[in-house]
Amino acid sequence: MLSRKLRHVVTVTTAAAFAAVVAVLVLHPPAITPDAFLALGTLLALGLFSTLLDFRITEGGSTTSVDFIPLLGAVLLIGPSYALIVTAVLFVFRHFLSQRRGRGKPFHKWLFNTSQRLLAVSAAGLVFAWFGGSPSLEAIQFRSTFPPFLLGVVGYFMVNACAVVYVISLSEDRPFAAVWQNVAGHLIIFDVAISPLAYLFAVFYVLWGAPTVLLAIMPLIGLRYSYGVNVELQQLNNDLLRVLVKTIEARDPYTSGHSLRVAERSRRIAEKLGLPRKLVGLIETGALLHDIGKIDMAYSEILRQAGPLTPAQRELIRAHPDKGVAIVSSVRSMDKKVLECIRHHHEWLDGSGYPLGLSNRAIPIGARIIMVSDSIDAMATDRPYRAALGREEIRRELVTNTETQFDPDVVQATLETGILEDMELVPDTPEDSERSEPLRKVSGH
Repeated sequence: MLSRKLRHVVTVTTAAAFAAVVAVLVLHPPAITPDAFLALGTLLALGLFSTLLDFRITEGGSTTSVDFIPLLGAVLLIGPSYALIVTAVLFVFRHFLSQRRGRGKPFHKWLFNTSQRLLAVSAAGLVFAWFGGSPSLEAIQFRSTFPPFLLGVVGYFMVNACAVVYVISLSEDRPFAAVWQNVAGHLIIFDVAISPLAYLFAVFYVLWGAPTVLLAIMPLIGLRYSYGVNVELQQLNNDLLRVLVKTIEARDPYTSGHSLRVAERSRRIAEKLGLPRKLVGLIETGALLHDIGKIDMAYSEILRQAGPLTPAQRELIRAHPDKGVAIVSSVRSMDKKVLECIRHHHEWLDGSGYPLGLSNRAIPIGARIIMVSDSIDAMATDRPYRAALGREEIRRELVTNTETQFDPDVVQATLETGILEDMELVPDTPEDSERSEPLRKVSGH
């Protein structure tokens, strides 16, 4: 059910969009001419084609589009009023298309998306006109139109991004800045960089007319293909890594699924801390691969061992981060931060960890996050030398070992994410502390 805050945001956004549309129509009424209608039809055709090129950028179904190119082109050629008409038609078409594909959104989401886009287009048109830009189908003077156009682009993307980020931050109860980094930051640079294509399209249309739409379609297809392939390759790499890790862990009942759980929890903690989207992804990858150094069968024997470790076994355990780095570093495209996560995920905040004995902020943030996620999973899993702990015991261990083993900020973020509440554990009972044996380490081996 939609929260009161979100209902308020949708209402305010819709009202603001209505006011902006009225302002645009009053200040810049559409020119009723055959040439304007021809340009409108051409831009609608380009916009509808752009909508068909939408593609998913996340597993959750979020999409991106290049339909802003015909919208910004409309501002340059026939003015903001016509740009609003194109926007409204495209969003009705997108809603119809989503319904046909079985991915229709609730009405309040469609209303918000349409309103915030109308608001963004209105901002682009008003800024363009305010700074001296004038739409024209006859001639486009670079000096007098390009600077206002760039300012209009900035206005468009700022309004669009801020509205989307704000509603996500409310719905997920996360800081605005954190959501901006995770959602808008990685796409807005790309979108602004390609927005001059709209200007180029407008210039070509003035020179050669409606057939120019054919020239515009080719770079749109190229952009969609290159961006889509890049996203699909990243997803394929992630899927292959997960298959590899699941295959390795399947041989040991005590670690089966461990790395997948640690990766998912590390991602949630990193997002809660407001880290940049790219870094969150690298930390998730590092968490997924943090124990890959244990591929050696000797580690399976150690993990199954109920008694104390021998000195030789302890040395072998302490070597697994470096063994993991040696394996993963053979992948030339692997980011350095992933290797840092793998190498240092057993470093303690007080400097008593391994392999280098780093302390405090010298330990990379990704490694500090994985240390907590890894420890939680170790405590929540039955081991040969002790039974799994309950939620409250895990919570107490995290708090007790804060500032010695764990980063206080990471522990706080962990508790705020609800990770402990989401875990499938045996029910907490007053006897939890009585039934569990002392831990060798909070993080296990």
